[in-house]
Amino acid sequence: MPLDLRAILTTVAALLSGILAALALTNPVLRDWAIVASPSEVDRWISSGPTAVGLGAVVAVLACALSQRRGSRRAAWIAIAVGVAVIAIIRAVVPEVASLDLLIALIIVKSVAAGAILGCVVAVSWDRTATKNATLLGVLATFLAVRTFAGGTGRMSTSSVGEPSWWLIGATAAAVIACAVTAQAGFRIRKPDAGEIRIALVVITALAIGHRVLGAVIDRQQYASEATAWIVMVLAAGAALALTWIAAYRLGDTSGAGGKFLWAATALAAASAPLFVDIAKGSGHWGQLKSPWVLALFAALPVAVGLRLHKQVPNLVPIAVLVAVPLSELLPFDSAHGVWAIALKIAALGLAAGLLFGSLAPGSLVDATLGLAIPFAAMAFSSIAILTDQLSFPPMMTSIYIQGQIDIEAVPPHADGELFGRGIGITVDYVTSQTVGAAVLFTLIIGFCGVAILRRSHPPVDTTESRIEPGPVG
Repeated sequence: MPLDLRAILTTVAALLSGILAALALTNPVLRDWAIVASPSEVDRWISSGPTAVGLGAVVAVLACALSQRRGSRRAAWIAIAVGVAVIAIIRAVVPEVASLDLLIALIIVKSVAAGAILGCVVAVSWDRTATKNATLLGVLATFLAVRTFAGGTGRMSTSSVGEPSWWLIGATAAAVIACAVTAQAGFRIRKPDAGEIRIALVVITALAIGHRVLGAVIDRQQYASEATAWIVMVLAAGAALALTWIAAYRLGDTSGAGGKFLWAATALAAASAPLFVDIAKGSGHWGQLKSPWVLALFAALPVAVGLRLHKQVPNLVPIAVLVAVPLSELLPFDSAHGVWAIALKIAALGLAAGLLFGSLAPGSLVDATLGLAIPFAAMAFSSIAILTDQLSFPPMMTSIYIQGQIDIEAVPPHADGELFGRGIGITVDYVTSQTVGAAVLFTLIIGFCGVAILRRSHPPVDTTESRIEPGPVG
């Protein structure tokens, strides 16, 4: 069997584009910032991140729709190359930025470029199994692992995980340009259905705005009473699920539709939210990772295995795995929050994501783009995880942390032999009522998503134009 170099090149380009898009769309909120400004200006800067990510998600679906409209794979690859160039320019400019307004503008531009890359790469990759799996692998593995690369906020940046590396930008640009040059004119992107695109655009806009508003409401409860905070979180979680239910109903959940894919993306976003808080605390309290690439491997390999085995494993299995991740917070502190515990959670999420996303991948290109954007845009769940962590913070942890910082120089580097270089040695082992409440809340959220995935399918609602079924590409 002859080696198809064009297919290999396209698969590599899809993988790298998915990694770059996911990295550029990731902008988690941390507690400490390198910005010296008034509180109102700092708040404006912090809030610009989630807003930009929501905008990027909408742009992703729009870019996918426009690529379908045009139908040219070469044009889609060129659009990806332009997005990569924009990210490269921002990467070069950021170290010289001194204006907060300019930094906010760059955050928005970078998110828009990342959204365009994500939408276009789905458009050019979804009709071949290898390229589709490469896109899924790049996006999902990066979503799960990128936060382990966060090195703090000691410098100006458009993201708290830092800027994409030059080697990633260069490799992606080279692969994408090569794909644009070698694209076959006769192998065109599947033509879209107007009703399908309209529904997807309305759904992603509603979800992005809804999660952004709910996240902002939750964030404001930091100094409210604990009872008020819990009421707001429960109501916000219910509102997010209600909004998702309406969106999934509009998309439909039969084979080839995107409703169940949306539920899978929502379940992954909810299951990963508490873990990302643990990772953020770990990089600050326990020291830097010796090699975050180890955790990247823990994310990538299980995703690849899940994509390979999704036809042999029933959907109940990955749903049970997703439920188990937040429940693991009820284990003793060291067992639930140690380095290897985090690595195993990342691996579990990667396997579940690969199984679910591989099994439920829709035929609709815009529905697929929508689902892949949701884990980044579902900010209501990340806000709940951050707030529940603040509520469950031990009363004496602050003094323990301060003392640990004073004594940290006495700890030999790499003394523990673990993935983290050096740690403070906090030996707190506790499960509070807040910890239990958070675990139960996230379990219920994931369980609701799981029931929606496992229930009997129904056809999509009628639209003015009938939805198209996936077919051969002309």
